[in-house]
Amino acid sequence: MIDQPEKPKLSVVAQNTQQQIETNEAQDQVNAALLELAANIIRVVRGAGKPEQILHQCSDVVNAAVEYRDAAGRLPSPATLASAILLEREVIDYNDSFWAARQIAYRRIVRGSLQVAASKLLGQRLQIDRGEDEIDESIQELEHLREEIRRKRAAEQRAMRPKISPRKRTLKPKGTKKV
Repeated sequence: MIDQPEKPKLSVVAQNTQQQIETNEAQDQVNAALLELAANIIRVVRGAGKPEQILHQCSDVVNAAVEYRDAAGRLPSPATLASAILLEREVIDYNDSFWAARQIAYRRIVRGSLQVAASKLLGQRLQIDRGEDEIDESIQELEHLREEIRRKRAAEQRAMRPKISPRKRTLKPKGTKKV
């Protein structure tokens, strides 16, 4: 047998303490419960969703927050709660200005729609108007973008058509009659 050098014994070293691990797990539970509740409420407002689950989901959020408090010694921060349900922003490819502007307009339509829905629930006329203005401006921007693309494509198609030179008209000499 060949003598192999003795291998060092490896041990796992964690950067996080047990409390940090428990806090992170509790935060994940709060986020998941809050997302379920928020998504269901939005769907119910839209006319779908499961209204019978709202109170159970509220209870899940509170229970998860209590578990977080037990692990962290405090409740989740408002910023943490907001970031849990904040809509993810897709990465915008600014190399294609049409698609970038289109994505931005779609985002603004969604934001305006959420503003209108929330404000209608509370009867806030000024906020409803602001949300509708955001939607209208975004739709106008989309229409402008589409018209711009349509014109660009039409110009490209015209440029690709073969050039046909006009025929020269030949005049018949005067005095000749058709027979």
